[in-house]
Amino acid sequence: MNEYQITFFVDDANASAYVAQPLRLLAKKFKSTIRIVNITRNRTAKLSQSVAMLQAGLVNGDLCQITAFGIDAELACFVIKDIIAERFTLIGAHINYEFSSQLTKRLPQICPPSEIKWHYAKAHTELTKFECLKGLAQLIYPHEPDELILAFIKREERSSTCVAPGIGLPHVMFADIDHISVAVISSESPIPWESRMGEVHLAIALVMPAKPSREQIISATNLTRNLLCDQLPERLLRTKNCIDLQALLMYSMSRLLP
Repeated sequence: MNEYQITFFVDDANASAYVAQPLRLLAKKFKSTIRIVNITRNRTAKLSQSVAMLQAGLVNGDLCQITAFGIDAELACFVIKDIIAERFTLIGAHINYEFSSQLTKRLPQICPPSEIKWHYAKAHTELTKFECLKGLAQLIYPHEPDELILAFIKREERSSTCVAPGIGLPHVMFADIDHISVAVISSESPIPWESRMGEVHLAIALVMPAKPSREQIISATNLTRNLLCDQLPERLLRTKNCIDLQALLMYSMSRLLP
């Protein structure tokens, strides 16, 4: 069974007091396991518990998810979303595009300190590692990807870029660019990554300028360090909506998570 999510941003911590009881009562009506996950503070609680919102510890600026897993999980999220939307900022609401700068314009509060160009694709066939690296390069440089493909391959030859179970982070510095590019390929089929951590389902390419600015270094460092935590990799792998996925990546590049 799939997990379904509602991703939201807390811009009024007092809203927790208004939604706690309605959310608890709704959660009890469904057969699925429904939780609230505070990604910022690494806290999780079952939504059916009376103290769930207190345990989650929502504070202004937190990025959170309601997660549902079970036979009626999709319906649960559909119903609960209306309550969340009344008091919090839904990430994927009224958006029908894939990775885009439009999300950064709508949600500047979760943006990294430097400009980033975003790219995304979902694999519809099984991929080898080389095919995945080639696809990432083509997302970033669709007309002249060859040099970037070579740079990815050389980086992998030094050591595997699998940073967490299920997640690869091929990263290189590249001449003639002045911004960070992030490209993501998600795959339901495992991609062999020649790593002790196993296969990859989410490949995140991070391409930096050859001479990065301080803000660019901070953005990249935040991402790499946050991927070493337990909760962020799990949330990235489980999040199916690509807009929510972009939001998690943006947020993880904007600050260090506990």
